[in-house]
Amino acid sequence: MPNALTLYKANTALSDNWLQSFDARAIAMQANLVITTPNMHFVPEFHHFDAEVLQACTDGRFGVIDCFQWPQAYDDTFCHAACIPRQEAFPSPHPPHWAWFTPTPNDLKSIPGNSFPVGTLASDKVDGLHSLFKLAEERLREYRKVHPDRGQVIYGRLLSLRHAVARLKSHPLTFRDLLIFVNDAQRLFLDIYSYVNWVLIAQPLTTSGLRHVVRGNWMGAFVQSSDVCEKLFCTGVPVWYVRTSAYIPPNMKVVEPVLLTHPDHIIIAMYAEGSKVRPFEVIYRGPGGHHCHVHVRRLYAGTTHLDPKAANPQPSSSSNSGPKVSSHGKAPSRQKSKPKHQPYSIEARPARPAQSGESRDKWQDPDTPYLPPPNLHWEAAMKIAIKDQSRIHTPYVIDRGYRFPEPALLIGPKLPEHLQTYLANWLASRALWVGCVDHDPPRTYPTPQLWRDFLGSVPSTQPQSHKEKAPDRKGPTATEKRKQVMRELFGDDVLESHGNVFSPDGVVEFRGEEISVGSLTNPSTLLAQKVTWELFELGFRYELRDLDRHLAQREWKDDPAGREQLLHGIFLGDAGLVMWSEPFPSEYYGLWDNTLKGCLPYVENFRRLLCIWDGVLPLLMTPLTSDNFTDTKSWEVKCVATAFYVQTFFDHFGRPPIVPHSLPMQS
Repeated sequence: MPNALTLYKANTALSDNWLQSFDARAIAMQANLVITTPNMHFVPEFHHFDAEVLQACTDGRFGVIDCFQWPQAYDDTFCHAACIPRQEAFPSPHPPHWAWFTPTPNDLKSIPGNSFPVGTLASDKVDGLHSLFKLAEERLREYRKVHPDRGQVIYGRLLSLRHAVARLKSHPLTFRDLLIFVNDAQRLFLDIYSYVNWVLIAQPLTTSGLRHVVRGNWMGAFVQSSDVCEKLFCTGVPVWYVRTSAYIPPNMKVVEPVLLTHPDHIIIAMYAEGSKVRPFEVIYRGPGGHHCHVHVRRLYAGTTHLDPKAANPQPSSSSNSGPKVSSHGKAPSRQKSKPKHQPYSIEARPARPAQSGESRDKWQDPDTPYLPPPNLHWEAAMKIAIKDQSRIHTPYVIDRGYRFPEPALLIGPKLPEHLQTYLANWLASRALWVGCVDHDPPRTYPTPQLWRDFLGSVPSTQPQSHKEKAPDRKGPTATEKRKQVMRELFGDDVLESHGNVFSPDGVVEFRGEEISVGSLTNPSTLLAQKVTWELFELGFRYELRDLDRHLAQREWKDDPAGREQLLHGIFLGDAGLVMWSEPFPSEYYGLWDNTLKGCLPYVENFRRLLCIWDGVLPLLMTPLTSDNFTDTKSWEVKCVATAFYVQTFFDHFGRPPIVPHSLPMQS
């Protein structure tokens, strides 16, 4: 297009003040497109029409189609994306600079005594991200002064940001997951900040009819409409007008033709650990615009299970021509899948034989000193539950597997060396598995037999390639199939670390206490009760979460942050459902606090959660307040709530739930 550029130079204006929205302070060509801007001195490369793959890169961000990194096409639903601040506008020590902080492996603080590469974000980095939360909270207060009756959606984003920071402070994460959660927090902050910028600053100027000074520290947007270009130009938002040559007016004024500014500073390489490439999951495929905006804003850890083909309601015409190859040179998978595992040999300990050839009654605790005392309310609820199979909702919709090992299974082995193996395997893999269940759950949870196989496994001293194979065997045995399932479920990170656990000087960790593996052949009653009490608590919390996500689907869809906040409000602490790293409690708290004032907010949140479910009893429909919450009322509500939960759980899972137990106490 040299002739066109020559024409534009001939019409160059002497002053920027004379420019209109259709004029060009800067102009550049991109293929058959002419891109002009009336208020900026550069023209960024436009990424919009081609089918793109939305997938986290090495730094956890989404590359050039990430509205938090690069200008995107204007969208009416996400008009505030044009007000996202630019990174270069807030260098350190400005608090917003934490919105672009990228963690390094040194920022992952390992858990003492843990055999696996998991940890939490360094405290100074957590403080930096918390400063983003405080800044967003302050901006939201400014918003509500002007619009006191609006802002519920953006308030939900603020709750998600608070939980994201708490997660980074308390939850066990691999470095790969740490990148994702840091970026989730940063995107939440930028989304809140830009929304308030738009509503309080830019939007009121769209109807003023006056032209305002450009805010060069905002991201800006590409537009394909003269009306939208005029609106953004008058409000001072950076804007780039995209047209073909046929729509260029002959009297357009031009200050300067420029070369396209390419996003060379944006990372597009795949995530790798050493020489091993471990790409993040794809969550969207398609052109830029509305759908891309939607998926960029979703919490990445909560969307990786989605099929990106199904997530795009308008697939491209070439969607049936095979997998697309991304700009990274890799063909991304169409849905989330576990990485292929290398051969790994284990010896499975013999399972504990069931008495009389039958499995134990899971509706009551076995007689053993290694389990904590039952909670009276939950024990009664388990006894009165109706176990009629006709009540069960089939086909099953919720995964019936066990999120965590059954506590009774963990301490089931009779032989000391087997008990040692079970306890050592769980304590060694505990932090890693808790993190996985919380934010990256497997497609299917383990069955009791698979948990038994895993907990009873030790590394084989004989390489698999040296094992003799039966000449007439036609396929893998049932045991080998279970081992393969274990490999796919727990991954090499867990299985290959068993050798460290069972070394002569092996040490495992539990709530800040380092424990010698050798001492687990005859564990103290108090230690065993503490470990199993935590398993009861974790099992209950995550089964409650999954059951509520099924029974309160509308609430989770309409207000996911608010529903999650209500769920977390049932339990004490800022870490959500995770409680692995906190000091072991020395007295009853939360739902089972010994005082009415102490347990009221937690019982009320539990009641509020349950009252949405079908078949809820009338007693649970009345809000609890300090005026009506007496000792008698507390007892009645707890009895009814626990019984309702246990029965509802059985009706949907077809098995007994894992229920909380009383705290073990030093005798």
